[in-house]
Amino acid sequence: MDSSTKKKLIVALFVIFLLLRLFISAPFRLTADSLKFLELSGNFPQHTLYNGQLYLQHPPLYPYLIHFISLLFNDDYIAAILISLLSACITFFVLYKLFMLLTNDFKVTFAVLLFFTLSVEFVATAYKPVRESFMVMAILSTVYFYAKGVKLNDKES
Repeated sequence: MDSSTKKKLIVALFVIFLLLRLFISAPFRLTADSLKFLELSGNFPQHTLYNGQLYLQHPPLYPYLIHFISLLFNDDYIAAILISLLSACITFFVLYKLFMLLTNDFKVTFAVLLFFTLSVEFVATAYKPVRESFMVMAILSTVYFYAKGVKLNDKES
């Protein structure tokens, strides 16, 4: 299989990936963690909840990211959904790079990406204001940079 065919297959799979995440309709209720993250992003520098006391059970990275993105949209809910969707898109390409690095086999990598694209749980987390998509992206990025550093003896990774 030549390089242009591989690129076309990945682009087609990514379009399917986006369509599944952008045009899905399912009811969603804000749960305790989602509400806490939205409240923590609203109380940006203090990292406090409703009662004004410091809240240390959740680290501040995700709520602070919601806060900075919400400066563009003036809505914490939209900012959290955008972070989930962008995190899912980044995870798609990190998975591609990771499995091409580990296996150097396009068929295996395409199969993994196909399972990731069609996974019901990952589709559901990409359009909800939850941190799972962001955490999966962070963990897989860490694994990729570690594997790249070990395999290629790359000191920058």
